[in-house]
Amino acid sequence: MRETFLKFIEFIKNRRVVVWGLGLNQGGLEAAKYFAELGAAVVVVDLKTETELEESISVLRKFSNVVFNLGKQEEADFDGADMVIKNPAIPWENPLVKKLLKKGIRVETDITLFFRFFQGKAVGITGSKGKTTTTILIAEFLKKAERDVILGGNIRVSLFSYLNKETLESKNKIAVLELSSFQLEDLMFIQKSPNVAVVTNILRDHLNRYGSYKKYIKAKTGICRFQKKSDFLVLNKKDKKAEEFEKCSEAEVVWLSSPETITANPVFFSKNNQLNLAAALAVAKMFKVKKNILEKVVKDFKGVPYRLEKIATVNSVTFYNDTAATIPDAAINNLKSFDRKVILISGGADKNLKFTDFAKAVAMKAKRIILLPGTATPLIEKSLTRYAPHTTRDNAASMDKAVKKAYKSACVGDMVLLSPGCASFGLFKNEFDRGDRFNEAVRKLKNEIEKRRASTPEYRIK
Repeated sequence: MRETFLKFIEFIKNRRVVVWGLGLNQGGLEAAKYFAELGAAVVVVDLKTETELEESISVLRKFSNVVFNLGKQEEADFDGADMVIKNPAIPWENPLVKKLLKKGIRVETDITLFFRFFQGKAVGITGSKGKTTTTILIAEFLKKAERDVILGGNIRVSLFSYLNKETLESKNKIAVLELSSFQLEDLMFIQKSPNVAVVTNILRDHLNRYGSYKKYIKAKTGICRFQKKSDFLVLNKKDKKAEEFEKCSEAEVVWLSSPETITANPVFFSKNNQLNLAAALAVAKMFKVKKNILEKVVKDFKGVPYRLEKIATVNSVTFYNDTAATIPDAAINNLKSFDRKVILISGGADKNLKFTDFAKAVAMKAKRIILLPGTATPLIEKSLTRYAPHTTRDNAASMDKAVKKAYKSACVGDMVLLSPGCASFGLFKNEFDRGDRFNEAVRKLKNEIEKRRASTPEYRIK
């Protein structure tokens, strides 16, 4: 018999809930707040220290029913737990997760809880890149058509925000959800898939977690593995791995072909963004959104922060923020979007990925590359030495220094692109922090140049 949401709430009150993985990206924080407000006894477990987690902990200090076990992770921390809310980054194959399940302890995430109770239609979007833009476009199309939409998932909006009776029991609501491979593993655990599944593309990513491309693809197929014949699966015909998804789903497949010129909006100047738009349009048409609404949304769309985002033009040098390019393939694709060679800021943390093709793309599309420190940077340098020996190379210890070096080497009309092709761990909190530091450095530079120009009218680019 299906569990009702109200029974779930009654079960939680006065129970012991362990939030495993507080982190700094709001997910663990939202979980702890949610269960604390319901009256559960909440225990937060995280390998990070109190100092590292201060930003999140400061929000939870007002709750007398929240305690912290930080800087370690031991089986005893979970003693007496009635439920464990794990961070999606913790795999189900983790030995401790297996022990908890064997003991009969309920292990959940915000995604599993949402899909257990949600009675409306779910649109799930995944892919190695492009999923955020596609997700936001779909939500905008549906909202403008006055559909009852909620937006969440891997888009930095925790689904704990929507775990309430009104949202979960409404059959009119449409949940538009960006889903990472980690979250899709959670869905496979409870054997659920969205009613409409969109796969933007499948590139090599997270091999530090999965060990092989094959296992990564398998995790991604959670988007459609448990779909029904009445569901829909939107696939990119040009993607080499699309057939893997078609084979494991019973849903009706909607194929996206090569995009034509859809709009004059400069946000969609890249082929990747045109494909994202094509996928979003396909979903909007399933929900019978009228053509005039589609055209208005496309015309007014401002793009998504951190994804080929134009930040500023400083003395005829334009800066683009593409910090969301956390894998080499994404950086390669975005380099190819420009009609001229760029000054590239790259480098960072390794995810067990190869940089041969990235170096070849740099040779063709970058006049200079400035590398930030990280475990992947020596690997990039090795590939550049072999495949891009004539591309000028430099290193910078911080984002501020990287931006200044890029500007000093620029000529009138040049473009500076932050497209790291790597994870952000080590130097930054996450890729968004990396992007924010880039934006700050560019604005600081612009202010300095404008002050100099005001005091020295003859001042030019150098």
